[in-house]
Amino acid sequence: MTLRNTFLILLAIAVLVMFASVARRLSLVSYGLAANRESQEVLRRSLEDQKALARADPAHRDVYRRRFEDTRRLLTRIEIMALTRRQVMRQFELVLVGLVTVIVAAAVAAYFLEQRSRTRRLARIGDALQSLSMGDAEIAVDDRGRDVIGRIARMIEETSGVIGRERRRTRALEHLSAWQEAARRHAHEMRTPLTAAHLEIRQLVQEAQRRLPSDASTWSRAEASILEELEHLRRFTNEFVALANVGAPKLEVRDVRQLLEEFCMTFASNWPHLTLHCAGAPSRRCAALDREMLRRVLVNLCNNSALAAGERSGNVTFTIGGGPEAVTVDVVDDGPGVAPEVRRRIFEPYTTTRKTGEGMGLGLAISKKILLDHHGDLELSSSTHGAAFRITLPAAACPE
Repeated sequence: MTLRNTFLILLAIAVLVMFASVARRLSLVSYGLAANRESQEVLRRSLEDQKALARADPAHRDVYRRRFEDTRRLLTRIEIMALTRRQVMRQFELVLVGLVTVIVAAAVAAYFLEQRSRTRRLARIGDALQSLSMGDAEIAVDDRGRDVIGRIARMIEETSGVIGRERRRTRALEHLSAWQEAARRHAHEMRTPLTAAHLEIRQLVQEAQRRLPSDASTWSRAEASILEELEHLRRFTNEFVALANVGAPKLEVRDVRQLLEEFCMTFASNWPHLTLHCAGAPSRRCAALDREMLRRVLVNLCNNSALAAGERSGNVTFTIGGGPEAVTVDVVDDGPGVAPEVRRRIFEPYTTTRKTGEGMGLGLAISKKILLDHHGDLELSSSTHGAAFRITLPAAACPE
């Protein structure tokens, strides 16, 4: 029911109440009796009777005179009421007609205003549907009405939101799949030459030391330096392999809170300067997930927090939330946070703030791929202090 309809109903009720009040005060029945000529004639005869009784019974003349005066006053009032009846009724009818006219005019105005508003709202819905058909996402109709049009507008917004999320998820999967294929090729091309170079360097240094024993220490330092660089390349290759080998998750319905509590207890000693906390969701919250893959995501996030904290003690808090459709885990630390210049591309491979040789920035890209394969997501949340990430997983009914 719209506000205008409610207003008209209240106005009609007010008019009826006013009508009943006026009718009661005017007492139309009394007016009818007062205007009755027969009643007036009876009262006139009563006056004559009072006169006759006074002449016939002088002893009670004063009593008859008081009755005569009372009857005459009543007759005078009735005659006055009879004279003003028509005028009063006409005024009452005019007031009633005026009130009915106001209600009708208000109803007509409200109808046209509602039609005009409905036309504008339908036009916005038409534009939103056209935008949706052309592939636009995250459409805002901005209609919060409680009627059918308002519900349709909210359904369009919800549909566009789902389409937008699915498109972002698809683009992210395609982007990471392309990086996976590139990593797979690089790893394949690099592993064999690295192994061969490692063996060849060892043999070359041994031969050089045999032929030039006086320069043995020089050859040893050169070997150590070359092997160190090859080790860096080997670690990079292993990270390529880790990205390339992210497989499909083996989904099982598990209690997310229980999994997080187990993670906090099992991995509490992995990062000496970090303290892990679990919060939120006192009841069970279940989702279809791969336990080992989700642990890998949590380890990647905690590794980043530990590296950002350095030697300083820090905290990582896991807060479980979400609604009936999804389970969320907010992973928040109290470190220095994420630099503004890398926030936009933080999930892209090779995005890192570490020094050269300390990593390739594949951990968050791998974690993002794992969550997308779970039909969930990994997002960087806004935070005034520290880094905050949100893990989203589709909710599932907990087993008995």
